[in-house]
Amino acid sequence: MGEEHFPKERLIEKLESEFPGRVARDKTTLRLYSRDYWPLALLKETRGEELPLPLGVVWPESVEEVSRIIKLCNDYRIPFVPYAGGSGVIGGTICKDCIVIDVKRMNKVISFSEEDAIVVVESGILLKKLEDFLNSRGFTLRHIPQSFPEAALGGLIATMSTGQFSTKYGGIEELVLDLEVVTPDGSIIPLRKNTVPRAATGPNLKYLLIGSEGQLGVITKAVLRVFRLPKNQWKNSYAFPDFESGLKAMRELMLSGLTPAVARLYDREDASLRFHHDRDILLLIFEEDNERLLSVKTEESERIIKNYGGVAIGSEPVEKWLKMRFDVISELKKLVVPLNLWFDTIETAATWSALPRVYRVFKERVKKVKGVYAVLAHASHFYTTGACIYFTLTYEANEETYWRMWEEAMKTLLETGATISHHHGIGLLRKKWVRDELGDTLEYLKRIKRCLDPNNVSNPGKWLGE
Repeated sequence: MGEEHFPKERLIEKLESEFPGRVARDKTTLRLYSRDYWPLALLKETRGEELPLPLGVVWPESVEEVSRIIKLCNDYRIPFVPYAGGSGVIGGTICKDCIVIDVKRMNKVISFSEEDAIVVVESGILLKKLEDFLNSRGFTLRHIPQSFPEAALGGLIATMSTGQFSTKYGGIEELVLDLEVVTPDGSIIPLRKNTVPRAATGPNLKYLLIGSEGQLGVITKAVLRVFRLPKNQWKNSYAFPDFESGLKAMRELMLSGLTPAVARLYDREDASLRFHHDRDILLLIFEEDNERLLSVKTEESERIIKNYGGVAIGSEPVEKWLKMRFDVISELKKLVVPLNLWFDTIETAATWSALPRVYRVFKERVKKVKGVYAVLAHASHFYTTGACIYFTLTYEANEETYWRMWEEAMKTLLETGATISHHHGIGLLRKKWVRDELGDTLEYLKRIKRCLDPNNVSNPGKWLGE
């Protein structure tokens, strides 16, 4: 019988022949690559349910090897999914009978220019490794998401990540100057001939790839802007009588140009869980700048915060947040699992005029869903136009409750003028509601997907391709 009758087996054999020692298809490895940190997948795994398994995992070491792997997938009509750190929470890497292309061996710093404040890296580099490299030279990317200890750069770009310092330094889309990408047919989109701060030479393809979640190809290199490592810092926290007063204070800070590096506004329930401070709303401020500017910004920031009812309570909550910021989920699991509860987070964003209603209505409606026990909230990632609100939920540990909760949550966000996702992305989790937010725009994105990926092999089954 011909190859067409056994495409999966023939593809694996071909990959093993061309990439000896760098292809795995044993059950243990496939299980490791069968999910990201999507809470529903984690719940199913803890209940002993079998998740969809990939066909195999391959570790390329160059852009040319990525191209060859993708061309083979097209030849045999077998889908592939790019994989970097695996730290996503939306099921974006789940793909049955696909080839997982893990880029973590492509992890080099290609070049760094202190004069230009630019670094060029391969996409498989761990974010922590890149930050350590930059810090040793007096610089920083200042992109520090909660997944910082294990996240890889390519995945952060593909999911349009943002970090804890984004209020001052921007999300990943504002840090990326250029990308090298292997398209779904195996072609290579190279870096620009010259790296420049900005260019008006037509639409830039990087904006199409940032946030594409592996559906339009594999990111292999990135050119990033970096910053000098700040030497002076200021930390303080403030108690507010209500959540809306804290939002008003942050709006004034942002519109006055007093952009903090980090600002996090916790409601009473969230403050009680994280800081054991259950009397007030808590605003945490972390600022960094040169000494003279920091002094002026601190004085003016405190004046504005006081005008909106904020009372300084010292830096201890900020220090506690800095210490625990990468361990929040593990701490939450310790609380809910013994009670047969589970957890999830839903992040959104809205304009200043909409934020109070988004916060209030979301908590009211989602808390009433049968099986939901708690809805905590804090605001972070502030802009001159609005902010992100990050909800943490605990609920009965079953799938029926999970989807009931998400249905009400997505409906509420859309009705109150918010987005269904601020920085976690879409994946399998939110694909059902993308059209409700994007409308006919989704059809144009799907056209691009069909054009670049006629065989529908690039992370299919998600929101851009069936």
